[in-house]
Amino acid sequence: MWTNEKKGRDKMSTGTLAIYDLESGYADSLMQYISQKKSMPFRTVAFTAKNALYEYLEKNHIDILLIGADNMEKELEDEDIERIILLTNGTIFSEYIGYASIYKYQSSEKIIKEILDYFVDVNCSRQKIFDRGKDVEIMAVYSPIKRTGQTTFALVMGQLLATKFRTLYINLEEFSAFDKVFQQCYEGDLSDLMYFYKQNPDTLPIKLKTIVQTIHQLDYIPPLIYSKDLRNIETGKWIEMMEAVAGTGMYEKIIIDISSAVSDVFSMLKFCDKVFMPIAGDAVSLMKVSAFEEYILKSEGDEIMEKIIKVKIPLTKTDNPNENFLENQMWGELGDYVKALLEEAA
Repeated sequence: MWTNEKKGRDKMSTGTLAIYDLESGYADSLMQYISQKKSMPFRTVAFTAKNALYEYLEKNHIDILLIGADNMEKELEDEDIERIILLTNGTIFSEYIGYASIYKYQSSEKIIKEILDYFVDVNCSRQKIFDRGKDVEIMAVYSPIKRTGQTTFALVMGQLLATKFRTLYINLEEFSAFDKVFQQCYEGDLSDLMYFYKQNPDTLPIKLKTIVQTIHQLDYIPPLIYSKDLRNIETGKWIEMMEAVAGTGMYEKIIIDISSAVSDVFSMLKFCDKVFMPIAGDAVSLMKVSAFEEYILKSEGDEIMEKIIKVKIPLTKTDNPNENFLENQMWGELGDYVKALLEEAA
């Protein structure tokens, strides 16, 4: 038997996933892959011998048993196992046709996402949303001026923070084009997370893990595909969900990249601890910022103004924004600028 149980596991680790497969190296390699993932909500044990599995079950409860379909036997139904999932190569014996199953030869990442979906069902009653702690800092990036490099700035800041803190980036733009920028096809996005949160808030921590993607240590939630979802959901509901995300204890820093598509921008800015405002130096842009500030002072008071940190973003020009664009920005003039800014704002 192998185990990936770690000292000081985070507070969302509440269950046990067991992997039992006789194929040489499969159970161990899958367990090792899972152990490298951050903040999994379970400890993982792996078996390649039947007697070792039964010995473990004499003293321990298993939330999910992931077992090779050829190794399944009726006796396991009487053991202290909450859910059995079959690892299949495409075929299942007729007596086990009613069991949940996962295709074993797909990518480990997809296997993990499917396991987490099942884990919601068996474990959501134990998951609780924690109150937002003092150790979680929520930062907004917002500008009343368009074409300021706002998202590039937010992503570079997030990557730099992620080298020291557990950091999450959330994009609230109408058209982020993240699928094109990162050349990925996402299986879930921010609207999916909101859907699951509205259905059952207690499932949020696990659903968050199934949706979150990572770039250079920075976790991010794939943005909305349909901008109508952003406009149709009340800002108060977005704030409520983000408060719950902060309350999971999974992150120390959360960056929210806000656009004017949010129905109530000012409520979102009030919710955040700091507001980084990219500006430009031309006369029209400066007048827009001035008008924005006048409006805030008249309608919202000093609360938002006290949080605002103005930034003038230096960008490294590139003919191909998809090719090493963020790396170039992070290690260029913008990266140096953001490092100095974060030190000053700390």
